[in-house]
Amino acid sequence: MHKPKAPLYHKRWTLRLFEWGVLTCVILVLMGAFLRKVRYLQAEAERLTVQGSIDNMRAAVLLASVLHADSENIRSEARPGGNPVRLLQAETGLELDGYLGELDSADSAEVAAGKWYFDRKQAVLVYRLRSVEGFESPLSGPARIRLCLNNAGANGTMGTSLILEPCEAFTWGPLN
Repeated sequence: MHKPKAPLYHKRWTLRLFEWGVLTCVILVLMGAFLRKVRYLQAEAERLTVQGSIDNMRAAVLLASVLHADSENIRSEARPGGNPVRLLQAETGLELDGYLGELDSADSAEVAAGKWYFDRKQAVLVYRLRSVEGFESPLSGPARIRLCLNNAGANGTMGTSLILEPCEAFTWGPLN
């Protein structure tokens, strides 16, 4: 036969359950804060990586259009509508991480997030974003950045100088 439990035992048991509940809530709050910070850091890392890649391509475009315009390989791409990734490869030997190559008719919805590609039909370099929070663009569909290779002057008045610039304005603000 079992002897009945004392009231003090039930009080301790209830207090332990309450302690475990509080501990679980504290752990869940800390996990939520940690996951939010990880998401923010992932978006910030992507933004900085993309900006670094764009800066590298801008430097390669400047070198190709100003200093090395005499090379036949570079001259074929150092023109408005050319592929800036080819200029980057020719000038530095570097390749963009996640570059798929030149595609004739790419649907941005079918391209995996985090990938670059050159759309031959539109003559633009496209990057499909992974982290879309804080990113705003007038483009409909999946979040992406489109870059165009244009003459540096307003009307192409600076000769063969080229510049890599966004085809549409975009902002990449802080996460909410």
